[in-house]
Amino acid sequence: MDSVEEEVIQNNRAGNYRLSQKKLSDILLAGKLTKQEKAYILFFLAGTYRSVGDYMMCIDNLNKSRALLKGFPDDNVLRMRIEYELAFVYFDNNDFQKSKQVMERIASQKYKSPIPEDQSYILMQEGYLLLLQNKFEAAEIKYKLALDIMKSVSHCNLPTVYVKMMTLYSKKKNIQKAEEVYRKSMQISDSCNILKYKIFAASEMERIYKENKLFGKAYLISSALDSLRRLENLNTTVSEMHIVDKVYTEKGQVKKEESDILRRTILLVMVIFLSILIAFYFYKKSKRIKNDKLKIQEAMDQMKYEIGSANNISENNYFNSNRYFFLDSENLTDRQKELLIHMADGLSNKEIADKLFISESTVKYHIKNIYAILNISDRKDFFKKLTEKI
Repeated sequence: MDSVEEEVIQNNRAGNYRLSQKKLSDILLAGKLTKQEKAYILFFLAGTYRSVGDYMMCIDNLNKSRALLKGFPDDNVLRMRIEYELAFVYFDNNDFQKSKQVMERIASQKYKSPIPEDQSYILMQEGYLLLLQNKFEAAEIKYKLALDIMKSVSHCNLPTVYVKMMTLYSKKKNIQKAEEVYRKSMQISDSCNILKYKIFAASEMERIYKENKLFGKAYLISSALDSLRRLENLNTTVSEMHIVDKVYTEKGQVKKEESDILRRTILLVMVIFLSILIAFYFYKKSKRIKNDKLKIQEAMDQMKYEIGSANNISENNYFNSNRYFFLDSENLTDRQKELLIHMADGLSNKEIADKLFISESTVKYHIKNIYAILNISDRKDFFKKLTEKI
């Protein structure tokens, strides 16, 4: 399993998530795996989904992996790694309460882990929670401990710590220090050829500039960030991953029930039926998107009429702080704020998904969380509040 994991890690770092997905799915389809081996493959799949921000699929695969290990001892290496990964994905999804519960379980075991990097990541998460409480000095201590561990075991993963430290220095109003750490992060990401870390660091630096009203610098880094995101092309990647995962599930079910000849016949029938369903689904979806666009346009037209000027919602007001009142919310993630900006620009869920290189279901999931955070009932209510702020 070590060689498989190393190959998956290299693919993910290079942005080749589809190759990781195919490799792991082929292993599952080949069968002849023990429970623990299958649990490992599902664990690697979860990490691949987490790399592209598909947290629901990540959690689902982690739960499947953990279920296979039921009855194994608590000190089983994979069980411990699943605990760490759950803490990470809940944290990435801003479910800090669940993440904290898992971290408390890990702390009770004295941070026992076969992977030193995981200990560093947990310390970073603890530091971030302290940062949210404005306990800057305590947070910096955690980050420095995390940095020391990471320096000793994984030079190429140092950007993950540096980005957290950028956020800390921004909170302390030390922009020069944040820029210094940003340059270190980009140099390491370049030398290690890790595209996702470059995007991670650039996104955070852009946010820091905007937060401190350095809009000129923010604009420059935004242009570079757009180029990096186009390189990653996550939208196509996530779609392909889901298709491969679907084929794996169907093939796995058939393999348990039928012989080789019968399995091929049933699979052919399923593919034909699935093609018909997909065609029907996209037909219905296109009609729904069209109707959504019309409704959004009507809302936008009404808003323009009420405020007396269509220019107030043009893209030229990207940095209009009155319009983007939600940018001041500390409860929203950068991704959620970026998504809200596109909503304010009148984009549909499908258009937002294409713009951010994520799946439409992930967009809907984020919007649901955003509405709960901002106490918004629906998109019409959002435009109403947006109008009041302009």
